[in-house]
Amino acid sequence: MGKKILVYGAVSGGILTALFLLSHLLFMKNFSSDMWETGEIIGYSSMLIALTAIFFGVKAYRDKVLGGKITFGRAFTLGMGISAVAAIIFGIYVYFLYTAIAPDLSGKMIEIYREKIKTSGQTQEVIAKQIEEFDKESAMWNNPYLQSFVMLMTVFMIGVVISLITAFILKKKIPLIENTV
Repeated sequence: MGKKILVYGAVSGGILTALFLLSHLLFMKNFSSDMWETGEIIGYSSMLIALTAIFFGVKAYRDKVLGGKITFGRAFTLGMGISAVAAIIFGIYVYFLYTAIAPDLSGKMIEIYREKIKTSGQTQEVIAKQIEEFDKESAMWNNPYLQSFVMLMTVFMIGVVISLITAFILKKKIPLIENTV
């Protein structure tokens, strides 16, 4: 089971990293508020696409190793392992994104959010209060360790949901006693 976890987790993490790197390279020249919203859609879609490796990993283990039968618990455990490996790989990528590939990305994101607050249509008092609160919190987002952890946990939690769905779909009961009649 460990080998399947590592292989399918690495495949999922590699696909996820490649999709994020590709979208970063394609869209960072015109980074704007509109592009940020599109980027979020692309990002979550990329996570779902990459994490389909959970389904294929559990199915391959069930069919090739266990003879076509797997319990819900074992399928879920396998899916969680694949999710964990993919999440760790992606967390490492995000750290390098914010420290080496695009060290100015946090600043750009903070400016986009600040601009959204300013153009929200609220009263000046509300905008001033929201900007003040945001500025206090935004210092945390300049921390590449925090960014990496947040993205690692995001991928892992989406993987948990996909693991639950996969385990439910692929479980096949293992008979306690085989019928020889």
